[in-house]
Amino acid sequence: MELGNVNVLTLQTSAMKQDKTTQAMSLVLTEILNEIDTGRSLIRTQLEDLPEEVLDTIAIERNIFWYDANANADIKRNIIRNCNKVFRTLGTNYAIEQVIADYFGDGQIEEWYEYDGQPYHFRVLTTNTKVTGELAEQFHKAVEAVKRKSTRLHEVLVMMSANLNLYYGFIVHTGDKIIIRQEG
Repeated sequence: MELGNVNVLTLQTSAMKQDKTTQAMSLVLTEILNEIDTGRSLIRTQLEDLPEEVLDTIAIERNIFWYDANANADIKRNIIRNCNKVFRTLGTNYAIEQVIADYFGDGQIEEWYEYDGQPYHFRVLTTNTKVTGELAEQFHKAVEAVKRKSTRLHEVLVMMSANLNLYYGFIVHTGDKIIIRQEG
């Protein structure tokens, strides 16, 4: 059985199928269930195909208060896809890490005691080099919305690594110092 092609009466036991009330209720429920537009009701599975205006509406309806309508479409989709995880864990490091993943793709939190910072401060470490300007501001607003109010975001560090050829050299000079004086 698939949504859009439901017959509720077939789900009843043989004794219930004989009851006129059950038959009437099954007929009404079958009509209601078959009228559901499955193409529009399966938003979660079609999130990649939805236009940005619809994404903004979904965020308003779900009260995703860390959602930024100015973010790019991929970030919006990630936020909507993972909003239930963040709602369940608001105020925890996991919620912040989920927002980091939604905005940056990767990153982690480093607590104040791990980097010798001030108490109740934390910083975010990421390797995403696009973390500048507008994206950083959007991210900062989102983190402020989901973190505990007693904590402070100290900084966002972008870590970059590269393979470089390193050349070094040295010279050793040995010798004696001889002073020759002419007297005379």
